[in-house]
Amino acid sequence: MGGAFIGIADDATAAAINPAGLSFLTTPEISLSHCASWQTYDFPVSRRVQSEGEQRQYEPVFDQTLVNVIYPQWGFTFAVFRQVAFRSEFSFDRQQFVTINANRPLSIAEQFGASGNFAGRTSEHYSEVIHNAFVVAKTLQPRVHAGLALRTTQLRLRLDERQYFEPALWLQTQFNAAPDQITPPRVEALYRIDHVHRNQFKASFSLGLLLEITSSLSLGIVYDNLPSYDVENHLIYPAYTLPDRTPNDGLDDAVFFKPEEKRLPFTLNLPDHWGFGLSWETSSRLLCAADVLLYRSHYLLQGLNFDLPQDDSPEAGSRYRDSDGEDDVRIKNHLALRAGLEYRLAELGKIWLLRAGFYTEPNFGLQAVSRDSNLQREFPDKSGFVHVTSGAGVVLNNKVRFEGSVDICPALGQIGFIGTTVLRL
Repeated sequence: MGGAFIGIADDATAAAINPAGLSFLTTPEISLSHCASWQTYDFPVSRRVQSEGEQRQYEPVFDQTLVNVIYPQWGFTFAVFRQVAFRSEFSFDRQQFVTINANRPLSIAEQFGASGNFAGRTSEHYSEVIHNAFVVAKTLQPRVHAGLALRTTQLRLRLDERQYFEPALWLQTQFNAAPDQITPPRVEALYRIDHVHRNQFKASFSLGLLLEITSSLSLGIVYDNLPSYDVENHLIYPAYTLPDRTPNDGLDDAVFFKPEEKRLPFTLNLPDHWGFGLSWETSSRLLCAADVLLYRSHYLLQGLNFDLPQDDSPEAGSRYRDSDGEDDVRIKNHLALRAGLEYRLAELGKIWLLRAGFYTEPNFGLQAVSRDSNLQREFPDKSGFVHVTSGAGVVLNNKVRFEGSVDICPALGQIGFIGTTVLRL
């Protein structure tokens, strides 16, 4: 049903979506959900490699597991669950590419990124968010249900990246200044290595309400609060030498850099969100549901430099400056939609569930706000991706339910398979 469950959460799987739905349960339940999917990644690469300037890689990027144990007692419903809420892993390697006219000597600033010189990069990335939660839910009034999930949220993050500018470009420059006047700033070194490693638990919570407006119409409301993590980028500048550009003039203008290290702190704020869901049971066979989610993701990354050199242009002398003086990339707040249908059949003494739906997946990555076409290509402004889902399930003796579904996103080249089992004791 496209994941539209906020307004119809009424079984064990509600614990991680809208905890208020657990208050409908009168007997213990156990559920297990598992999702595995594969996705393509598009990376800008040298236009000398591909005419369209993109490289596509296929990676298994998401593997989600959700385990719930539910137990009603004393007028409350209690639950514990463990959820791998997010997992992403990929590796990437690309050559440096220059979008400016390279037939002339490059200035110092251009050699280090200004005016469309994009560094070569080798990246290995892994990130995972895991929830371990205790949930309590209760029916406050005959048509009003509430639930609270108290969680420890674990972040596992690892990024190892190497960035370089081709040292041969150094030989193209034509300067008559003394070596100490043409030495580039160390912070814009030709080579850099980034290490970001973090494994930490933080407290978080989810609060849900479910209101039965009529016997066939329900409204669900959820606030999902996620933690912030202080992360440190261990930045390494290896030792290297820029060679003598004019070896036959009797002057040695080779430049040697000693190794250096820096630690640059920043904050990773997992995006909170509000969710609103409506469900409408039009008949005993047909159920419709729709959710709207509002993500506060603008502050996902704080403390990083979002002013990039690739759109800087030359001024008087040898200075380069950003034309607008503003950040070149940003992360937006997002709105996501989910909607779906469920059709129920009673055949062969069993209840069969047929489902179809869609949802939009927010793009929490960096997006270009600069008007520079090269930065827009490097950080495309993609507000979200549409997924189409379909699935089926069967209920056996009102005790056991098996479900399976397929999730397809053509824009991402992604396909996922989800299986769920719910056992009522």
